[in-house]
Amino acid sequence: MALAAKTARLALGKTLIDAQYLADNVLFMNSEIIAINKPCGLPVHSGPGVKMCVLNMLDEFTEIKKLKERPELAHRLDKDCSGILLLTRSKTAAAKVTEMFSDKTIGKQYWAVTVGVPTFEEGEINIPIGEAKLAGGYRIATKRDLIGKSSEILRAAGFKHAKTRFKILDANQSTCALLQLEPITGLKQQIRVHTAEGLKCPILGDHKFSSDIRQPQVLPLRLLQLLQIRGVKNKENPTAKGKIRQWQRALIPLHLHARQITLPNFYKGRNIIIKAPLPEYFEETLHKLTLHPKRKNMVQAEDLTEYNRLKQLGKSTKKIVGF
Repeated sequence: MALAAKTARLALGKTLIDAQYLADNVLFMNSEIIAINKPCGLPVHSGPGVKMCVLNMLDEFTEIKKLKERPELAHRLDKDCSGILLLTRSKTAAAKVTEMFSDKTIGKQYWAVTVGVPTFEEGEINIPIGEAKLAGGYRIATKRDLIGKSSEILRAAGFKHAKTRFKILDANQSTCALLQLEPITGLKQQIRVHTAEGLKCPILGDHKFSSDIRQPQVLPLRLLQLLQIRGVKNKENPTAKGKIRQWQRALIPLHLHARQITLPNFYKGRNIIIKAPLPEYFEETLHKLTLHPKRKNMVQAEDLTEYNRLKQLGKSTKKIVGF
């Protein structure tokens, strides 16, 4: 194979994204599949106004990784969603992965920071979604009056069944939460619309689904304070108090990350489990919001330590919940 022409670079924040970047961020590779950790802001496919995408980088990626054949995309992620993106290395592998996605046997797990906290600790969002006309034009939306209707009725209305499981990993009072999300169906922008309209807790940095009109996401004051976003003073009136501008909110990236994929019995009868580390901005946000994915385990460990301490002292342990 002749050396592929070098693809252009895409600047995302302080990072230059190119085929070498993708090659350096391979999470898993065997004879059948490759998993890369896609950055937020990089489109998977080309389209109007798209200067660079994963698809356009695959020729050069093939050369860098010294592959015999060019890998193909097995699925897609939203441009602003980070995390695991699967590639297949042969037609046989592509057919196998496609069938697994179709049969919903591939386990997909996402992490998201939400504005607000869901009412329940965990549950299932089962609300049909489809394209609807809103004030800002057409976009994906939920339709509650179609819940429980047949596929034929949904199809006639331009909607489809959609199901997403969720679980709160941690929360900061009623201000924000870290959720684990598992889409059972795999519809376009399903997680984003289900969290925003189903849970009434849009994902932080989701400027598309947080309201019916296109605008930078409006955030409560406490969340802005936790994120350490400070007001900008008006040059014409420098003595006036600083105000948080729309462009500041617009700079907040989407906090949705494809954290884990499980392919059951995929390779020699064994499960393949792939995990993607969080982007730096996501980690920084969790730190600012004091959210931790293992908070419950940490609290239980602290409770157990305190229980054992009181027991050794011969004191009552009734105050320690769960023991």
